[in-house]
Amino acid sequence: MSPRSVADPGFWSILARAIDGAGGDGHIDRLIDLIGADIAHDLVTVTRYSASRMPEFVRHRRFSDEMVGRYLADYYVFDPFYASWRRERRLGIVPLNSLADDEVKRGRYMAEFLAQSEICDEVGILLADGGDWCLGIFLDRMERPFRDGEIAILGDRLPVFAALHARDLAARAPGFARTAAPGAPGAAPLREPSVPEGLWPELSRRERELVGLVLAGHPTAAIAARMGIAVGTAKNHRRRIYEKLDITTERELFLQFFHHVAGG
Repeated sequence: MSPRSVADPGFWSILARAIDGAGGDGHIDRLIDLIGADIAHDLVTVTRYSASRMPEFVRHRRFSDEMVGRYLADYYVFDPFYASWRRERRLGIVPLNSLADDEVKRGRYMAEFLAQSEICDEVGILLADGGDWCLGIFLDRMERPFRDGEIAILGDRLPVFAALHARDLAARAPGFARTAAPGAPGAAPLREPSVPEGLWPELSRRERELVGLVLAGHPTAAIAARMGIAVGTAKNHRRRIYEKLDITTERELFLQFFHHVAGG
């Protein structure tokens, strides 16, 4: 399928609806229509990612409600797009294959979640959504991967997608919540989370400070600078913290934190 030309009346009609929808209830759906107008796909999922809270599922098309539940209950911890956002705050067009190293390919997100969803490839369009959040609109395919040319088309149009979403954010009243459950974990950005009382009592005050910075999404070098210690010292502190908590990865640290704040 070739991209729509600006001479195609259908292109202008879809773009006009997307512009008109900014700031209203139909914004996300019209943005999906524009993004997927001529990029063949089988289903769409829309997720919000925070650097310091668990993801929110915003909307989907032709996806399974059951798989949404499984994602929020378990698989989000293994989501490479979520991990990338926490680590790098990378906006733009992000194909799955740009994140799928050998560990991800063997991991539960691809080997279990995508396999159970019958998805063979996906590409994310990640847009700033206020605070430490981004909005991820994902096009998914069930039988064949996205071609480089299709990714390039999305890249060329990214400034339009980003401008429309920024227009939507600017039109919103203070306190606007993108999802329907503003009281749920992840509904409000938490810029500098602290370790809750009762969680990880085995950690010292200094260790809890470091963990709070990790949860806020700061890389090791930034943590070292904020705490006035060497990068090597910060790495050693993290290693000892993981030993105390009987974990080996940052992913497990976030999982324990989210489980606690969700009342688990």
